[in-house]
Amino acid sequence: MLDHLDLSTVRAVALDVDGTLAGADSLVTPRTIRALNAVSRLNLPVILLTGRTRHNAMDIARRAELPHLAIACNGALVFDPTTDEDLAVNPMAPADKRAFRELADDLGLDLTWWTRDRLYVAADGPMRETIRVLNHEDAEIGDPDDIDDAVVLKMMGWATNDRMDEVADEIHRRLPGVQRSMDTIVEFVDRESTKWHALEWVLRRYDIAPDDVLGAGDGGNDVGWLSRIGFPVAMGNARPEVHQVARGVAPSNADDGAAHLLERLAAAHGA
Repeated sequence: MLDHLDLSTVRAVALDVDGTLAGADSLVTPRTIRALNAVSRLNLPVILLTGRTRHNAMDIARRAELPHLAIACNGALVFDPTTDEDLAVNPMAPADKRAFRELADDLGLDLTWWTRDRLYVAADGPMRETIRVLNHEDAEIGDPDDIDDAVVLKMMGWATNDRMDEVADEIHRRLPGVQRSMDTIVEFVDRESTKWHALEWVLRRYDIAPDDVLGAGDGGNDVGWLSRIGFPVAMGNARPEVHQVARGVAPSNADDGAAHLLERLAAAHGA
C-alpha cells in the first residue's frame, strides 16, 4: 500500500525504532542497516526518532554510518552521532515528574525514569525486563524519592495490556501529555519536548519543510509527528491510531517493513 506515494519528492526521512526499524526481536537487521545507509548516501537526511536511550540510538546511527542528527528519549534529547555532541536536552519539569509518579502509584504502574546516561526502575519487575528486551540495557533499581532532584528526560509506566486499556482514560484525564507508545507502556516527557518538537527543530536545521518528509512509526507516540508530515507511513503492525493518520502502510516490522520502505525510497531517487 505504498504504490500511490510519489517518493521521488521526499527530501528527508524520519524513523521510529521499536516496532518500526527494529523487528519483533527488537533488533535492527543487517538489511535494514544497509537500507538506512543507502538512503543517507543519497544526501537525504535520515533522522532516527526514537524513545530509546541515547546510547542505543547512537549504536544504530554508527552501524548504519548515519551522519545526521538523531533524536532519543521520545524527543527530549537531540544529538550529533558524528561528533557525539548533545545539541538539545530538555528535562522534565518538577511538577510533571511529581504528577507522573503519583499517577503511577495510584494506578499501580511499574515505574521507570531515565536520565541522559542511566536508567532506573522502582523495582525488579516487568518494566525492568521490558527495558532489557527492547533496549538491550540493564536498568538500575533506584529510589523514586530521588526523582525530584534528578535531571529526568523521560518517565514510563508499565501495566498489562488489559490493565492499560482499563486505565487509559484516567491517565489522559489526569495527564493529557502522556502517550501510549506500546500496548503495555505509557511515556511522559517535557510537554515541549515530544518527538514532533524535536523533529521540527531538526528540520529547521536542515531547512526542510515537514511536507517533504517521509516518516514511519507504529505507536501512539508517533501520531503527533506523523500527522504533521507529508508522507506518513504506518507499519503493518502499528496501533489503530497510527493507521488513521497514515497515507501508506509498510509491511510489518517482523517482515523487515522499514527496509522495504527505505529500498523503495532509494529506488525512487535513482539508486
